[in-house]
Amino acid sequence: MRRSKSVLVVVGSMASAMVLACMAVLLTAVAGVGKPQTVTLVGAGDIAGCDFKHDRKTARLVGKTPGTVFTLGDHAYPEGTRSQFHDCYDPTWGNYKKRTRPTPCNHEYDTSSGAKPYFDYFGWRAGKPSRGYYSYDRGTWHIVVLNSNCKEVGGASGAPPKGAG
Repeated sequence: MRRSKSVLVVVGSMASAMVLACMAVLLTAVAGVGKPQTVTLVGAGDIAGCDFKHDRKTARLVGKTPGTVFTLGDHAYPEGTRSQFHDCYDPTWGNYKKRTRPTPCNHEYDTSSGAKPYFDYFGWRAGKPSRGYYSYDRGTWHIVVLNSNCKEVGGASGAPPKGAG
């Protein structure tokens, strides 16, 4: 009798554990979890100039590809001025501004006002001008955008560390 009681207690404990585990799964389930989610990023750098021809072609490719547009800098040649953003970048890649997450590069800082035209053009999408970085989420991805112009945003002096190179 003692042995069957022990077996009954073990089986009862296992059954209780299974019921609790199933309840925990049901209570913590989140809609959509477990289903793969496709996230598409499409982008480039060295993008537009009023005398460029390739910017129109790449913009057409961007237009055919759904998802988030990321840029790797040097948006409007040669200096990234307000008029170059308006006259050169905007007619092509500007069509996708609402889904663009930009990154500044050296040409954005070639104006007398630094990268102000870049930050003005992209607004909140470019992050805070004084920070030099921002991040965002797409699906389960957390994407961090860094400004490699460290000295422009109060970072490194631009000199490589000792022993580098």
